[in-house]
Formats: sequence, structure tokens, C-alpha cells
Amino acid sequence: MAYKLVALDIDGTVRTQTHPVTESTRRVIAAVEKAGAMVTIATGRSYYSAVSQAQILGITSPIISFQGAHLADPSSGEVHWHQPLTPALARIALDAIEANNFDGDIMAYHGHEIYVRAMTSWIDAYSGRNEVVVKEVGDLINLADESPTRYVAVGAPEDIEALESSLLLELDSTLHITRSLPQFCEVLHPDAGKHKALAEFCSRSGINSEQVVVIGNGYNDVHMMEWAGLGVATADAVPQALSVADRVTARVEEDGVAQLLDSLLKQGFFT
Repeated sequence: MAYKLVALDIDGTVRTQTHPVTESTRRVIAAVEKAGAMVTIATGRSYYSAVSQAQILGITSPIISFQGAHLADPSSGEVHWHQPLTPALARIALDAIEANNFDGDIMAYHGHEIYVRAMTSWIDAYSGRNEVVVKEVGDLINLADESPTRYVAVGAPEDIEALESSLLLELDSTLHITRSLPQFCEVLHPDAGKHKALAEFCSRSGINSEQVVVIGNGYNDVHMMEWAGLGVATADAVPQALSVADRVTARVEEDGVAQLLDSLLKQGFFT
């Protein structure tokens, strides 16, 4: 089997806050592309934040951002595919979160900005790390009619796990619900999700799922890893990702992505 596309999660897979992208990772991505395959990123980051990571990695193919609700060219900004919440779905999502008596932060992503009920020190720090503008609006319900791309509920891991379980039980057939990090529960359009955006990418590129390599570490990578021909988890991935992975590679700190891609190159999987 010759692989035609590699899809990489970013945070926790090719970099962390304390371990930036390595030169060996950049080199092996360039080598994969030279061999004839495409490389993209599939991240929960907003588009502009994802673009900055694509530039660091040397990736020029369309990239998947906003947790799989957005597919766009990182150079021109041309949007190939976008699945925002409809006003009705946005209201359903907010009502469901609030019905669970959730008292953490809720971030609404619209365009390239984030809207919150009130600023907190955590949100301020998040804004700086992810290079995104945050606006305080008091009541998020007024934004529902603008079709936000997603809502992200932020709280203690045990509260987020409980919220996710409740929302999945109530709304799994209505919305796409995932935990991107232990402290994040994300709510999106039912046609969004990294796996669905990746399927859209492949449809546009004439690639089938068996020709795709996916590398990730999080809850939100599980569907994508199951969908791909080769799903790879990092050694420190969440148990759910490890349980569905076809292969396991080393942690970020050990250049796991570079090791895996270099091995596939040497075995001729990209020729």
C-alpha cells in the first residue's frame, strides 16, 4: 500500500508548550512530500493559529482547523469547506450546556475571533498562546444567530468529562461533541469533526481512506485514526486513542512523528 496523505495533529503530537517543532520533523515532512505524498494538519486550533503551525512545519496543502469544521488553504486563505453551527443548533448547544449547570468558561468561535461571557485570566492567557482576539459580550445567546463555528466549554477535567457524557447521551445524533483536551468539551455542527474534514479533503484530492496515515494523541483524534488506513498514536496518547491505534510511536519529546515517518519512508510506503 502506498500512502498518499499524512494528517498530523499538532498539540501533543508534533509539539507541546515546552517542546517546539524540531528540525528533524520538518525535514521528514519535506522528504514525504518529495516522495509524492501530501501532508496536512488536523487541529482543534483556530485557522490563523493553525496557519502559523503549518508555516513552521513547511506545510502548504489545505489544512483542517477548528476541530474539523474548517478546511482552507494556508497561503491564500481560500476556504474549501466550512461547517458552522446553524442558529438553531447553536441555541440547542448553549441550552444543553447551561442545563447541566456548567459554571466554567464557554468560548464561542465566530470568524477568527472568540466571544466569551466574561474575561478571565485563563482566557486572556489562552488568547495570547493561540494568537486569537477575544471579545467579552456578556450573553452568548445573542451570537447564536451569527452561526458560530463551535462552542468550547472549559473546566476541571472531571467536570468536562461529566458534561461530555451528558451531552453525548442527549445530543449525540444532533451535534458533534468531543473532548479535545481533558479540560475542553467542544460542540460543533454534526457534519464537523476531524474525520469528516479529512474525508472531504480526500474526496477533493482523489485519495481513499486506506491511503491515509493519521498521527494523533487525543480524544478528538480517535475517529480520525479509526477512519484512516494507518492510525498512529503517540506513546503518551489518551487510552482511547491507544486502543484504536494500528501503531504506536514515541512521544513528542522523542520525535515520535519524525521516527514514524522516517520508518515509512525507508520501507517505501510513500513511493
